Amino acid sequence: MQVLDTELAGALDSHGFRPVADPSRTIAGADLLLKRQTWNTNRAVALVSSPSTPEPLGPFLKVLRRRVAFRCGFFPVLYGVGVQVVLLAPGFRKAGVDPAGYVASIDNQWAIIQSLFLVDTVENSYASARSWGQVVTGKYQDAIAEVLSRHFRRTEE
Repeated sequence: MQVLDTELAGALDSHGFRPVADPSRTIAGADLLLKRQTWNTNRAVALVSSPSTPEPLGPFLKVLRRRVAFRCGFFPVLYGVGVQVVLLAPGFRKAGVDPAGYVASIDNQWAIIQSLFLVDTVENSYASARSWGQVVTGKYQDAIAEVLSRHFRRTEE
């Protein structure tokens, strides 16, 4: 969805996020990969489209966060990466997938999923979950939610 790519990149540009070239090299179906690196934080946003709901979702996200970490320059223990994932696929709502089960509960100082936005392309809706650390990442997650809300109906978390 080209419009979503453009809107997300625009909304996050003001927060210092920059596109990473050839996002599909990172993960199949990746439409957009953005990163923001400062001296003390390392963040990424991955927008991925899938023709079907990835099952099981846990291993899919594990591969995604590992590949994003390597593309976005992490250094274990000293400079991890917090990943915000937007996943578009049909059937999330019908399958009853709860995004809260896939966000990090602790910081492993490597690569963690800080927020997950599951967009059901059949129902035109999305559900999301966020981990701790909202002081730093909340504004990025709010920007993502704002863009998604223009195109999809938010479901209860």
